[in-house]
Amino acid sequence: MITAEENRQLTEVGPHTFMGDLLRHYWHPVASASQLETEPVMPVELLGEKLVLFRDNSGTLGLLARGCGHRQTSLAYGMPEESGVRCAYHGWVWDSEGNCIEQPSEPAESTFRQKVTTTAYPVEELGGLVFGYLGPSPAPLLPRYNILVWNHSNRETHGTVVPCNWLQVAENLMDPAHIENLHGRYFGYVLDRTDPQESAFFRSRFMPSAIKRSSFDLFEHGIIERHLCRDEQERSWATGSPFFFPATAMVARDNGSGTLIFVVPLDDERTWFVEHRAWPSEKKGEPQQSVPFYDVPGTDEHGQFRIATANGQDHMVVVTAGATTDRRLEHLGTTDVGLIMYRQLLIEQAQVAADGGEPINVRRDPARNRRIDLPQVAAGSLRVPV
Repeated sequence: MITAEENRQLTEVGPHTFMGDLLRHYWHPVASASQLETEPVMPVELLGEKLVLFRDNSGTLGLLARGCGHRQTSLAYGMPEESGVRCAYHGWVWDSEGNCIEQPSEPAESTFRQKVTTTAYPVEELGGLVFGYLGPSPAPLLPRYNILVWNHSNRETHGTVVPCNWLQVAENLMDPAHIENLHGRYFGYVLDRTDPQESAFFRSRFMPSAIKRSSFDLFEHGIIERHLCRDEQERSWATGSPFFFPATAMVARDNGSGTLIFVVPLDDERTWFVEHRAWPSEKKGEPQQSVPFYDVPGTDEHGQFRIATANGQDHMVVVTAGATTDRRLEHLGTTDVGLIMYRQLLIEQAQVAADGGEPINVRRDPARNRRIDLPQVAAGSLRVPV
């Protein structure tokens, strides 16, 4: 059980909050690059800040405070220019560094624009995703997780805005016990009531196995979750799934495919759940020109949870726990050791950041950031190959 103050510290993500300051030490996805193909100027939110993302006509990405530095009109309605974005209201143009480079209504000889700036954040594109960094300078390296840099893959991105606090979304990933129950027993129950034929097929082919044992191990960049269903040679136990701090999960499969999951706090009560999937391409050497993005709602057109899907079930359990779960009411059991470890790690690393240190998984060595693969067990310790 935790106190109300501890729960507040763990869940608030805005500027100058305990957890918000920690999360600002990391890069977070803010959009899919393919979204900018149809709308080169778009509103985004991250860690409680309202921002505008754009790609100007020279191809440069920018991430600025959403309100124009002139009169605070939204730059989300701006126009891309050769070297920035032009506000629709009075035509002031802002470049990717936050400099005002044009003020068409000011006298031609005026130097006023040289004295005006707006908030600008580092932004980078990798693997079809666009990442933003809102933290202290200098910005660390954008982690090159293997799935983002595989050059022989097809890839796609799925995104869901979940109307609840980021922590309960992240904690669901640290909870293997829910798989056999929520995505097994409950899934079967739902299908029994809606489609008995599909239910029989699900039970014969996709019913999750019971988990005999689970384990959580700290490693230098986060936590590895393992669970044993059949034998110790299965990937879920022998290799496990790493959870790279603060909120990125990596899932690999034997066929060379994989998924990265990003839990992105938009504000205190909304989270962007991002799944970036990659699989081997038959056209080796031919890079994918555009990575499709699919907006996957957690509810149907009537506002009902999509409980006949695994993602919809996850959506249901985290949202119905409240906009921000009151953790004072919890009664945690032995299967909750992973999320207890995760909470402790969050508090520990947030204190490191508050004391002026650098938390784990902030990457600055290019040699160790060429490609980040699954952590490997070596001589009883865990390491990350580069």
